[in-house]
Amino acid sequence: MKSLTAVLNLYFALHCLCGEIAPTDGKVQTFGTASGPRNVGWYAAGGSVTLTCSSDTTSGHRIVWTEYATNPNGAQISDNTNVLPGHPNAARYQIVHDTATQYDLVIQAVALFDGGTYRCEDLNAAPTDSVQAELIVLESFPNCNTTIGWNGIVMEDQLHFVECSVNFQGNIPPDMTWTGPPPFSVAESVSKTSIWSGVELFVVRNQNGSFFQCVTNFTQGTPSEPPPPGAAINVPTLFYVYASPRLLVSWAPKNMYYDPVKTYYDVGDTITCHADAYPLPSYRWQNMLTLEVINGQSFSIDEDYVGMTTTMRCLATNEINGFDFADDIFMNVTVLGPTTEMETTTSPTTTTTATGGPSTFSTATPPDSSFPSTTTDSGDVSIEPTRQPMVPCGELTGRWQSDDPSATLCLEVVDQNSGEIRGQMRVGSQTFVDIVGRATPVTFDLVGWSGLWPDDAFVSSYAGECHSCDDVEELVANPISRSIRISTGCAESGPVRNGSAFHFHRTGGSCNAEKLVASKPRHVSHYNKFGIRL
Repeated sequence: MKSLTAVLNLYFALHCLCGEIAPTDGKVQTFGTASGPRNVGWYAAGGSVTLTCSSDTTSGHRIVWTEYATNPNGAQISDNTNVLPGHPNAARYQIVHDTATQYDLVIQAVALFDGGTYRCEDLNAAPTDSVQAELIVLESFPNCNTTIGWNGIVMEDQLHFVECSVNFQGNIPPDMTWTGPPPFSVAESVSKTSIWSGVELFVVRNQNGSFFQCVTNFTQGTPSEPPPPGAAINVPTLFYVYASPRLLVSWAPKNMYYDPVKTYYDVGDTITCHADAYPLPSYRWQNMLTLEVINGQSFSIDEDYVGMTTTMRCLATNEINGFDFADDIFMNVTVLGPTTEMETTTSPTTTTTATGGPSTFSTATPPDSSFPSTTTDSGDVSIEPTRQPMVPCGELTGRWQSDDPSATLCLEVVDQNSGEIRGQMRVGSQTFVDIVGRATPVTFDLVGWSGLWPDDAFVSSYAGECHSCDDVEELVANPISRSIRISTGCAESGPVRNGSAFHFHRTGGSCNAEKLVASKPRHVSHYNKFGIRL
């Protein structure tokens, strides 16, 4: 067995299977002390252990030691005071015979393979009398490990393990018992030479501040009662305790919400963002229309929001074990513009009184309160419908058409949360080309896409915005293009084009890109020297 340090010592445990033996003439009186085999303590590598045996007679006996550790059929060690030289471990054995009845066996430099059964018997007794004990040798202190970090910081719902193991030699394995905050499950594996026991847990919040503990010991029986399975009487005292780091349960931001929730907000309203997180998160708001960033958990509606509909994003972030975790939530903010007070205008009206004489009086006819009013030169009240506030397009997916310049656009929102878009576009009578891009998540008021036009060997990008006024949607997009350079000079680049804005209007719902391609005649593709399809 390999040498051990002073910290990792050997533990030699004596265990008596039969307890005390009643003294009788000519027989072995006891094995060990009057209370049975005893705990001989911890030893450094190279230490020794003593197994005691005595007879109740001073003469006429023949005391023999036999070990079953290296030979399952038994190998005789000694005959009275003589160690048999034929035993492979004879050099490490010694018989101590300080008194006429004493025949103690000393094992020097105890090794792991010394663990096992040892029997002391008097061959001259009639009948032959013997007692035996178990020498249990632990290779070291239990080796314990865990996936929980030294600081105890764990995340909610994370899977962690805590485990302990020890190698031993002997016929009675030690026990390992776990305690800790539920819920957790325990698994164990025991062989003839080792025991492993571990805990598996998915972290929950109520485990915060607790730890898991493993106690390694021997199950202790009593001399007056038969020992339970795996237990024995007079076993040595072994009580080794391992404790995991104390858990500090953390969790990333989630379950986000904001308040107050309103259809329309007013100047002076304060909107606050909330997230369930530990450690407590930091917050940041961003206006997705203006890209303005507001640090803090709350922001207030001011005059700049009047007449505006925008999307606000709240981002909550915290740090756990050196890693950043975040979650966000989007909300729509609409602040109506100032309303115009309606004026009432009177016009003279002539009626006939009961006496037939003319009578003039004025009446004020209130217009419909839902419409603003103006007064014509003749004094009549003209009612005009109120224009609805401009709002972002509710959806980008669908067919769009621009008349001047002429273009056809087919968009598909791939991911609502990220704003990823894909589709096809044709400018004039050119071939449809694939396009990819992004839009403002959820609201889709800002959008951009790019594509490669093989007919003219140029790449174009479009920056646009989509709004709805009076239920009429319009997608305005400005293009910028760059052609491949003709010259091979390093200082020169291809020409850049800034085109006229396209004003798209919706012409249909969700479209299939394959149908657009199928509408064009099939033709054989040719490619120029730059790899561009002609």
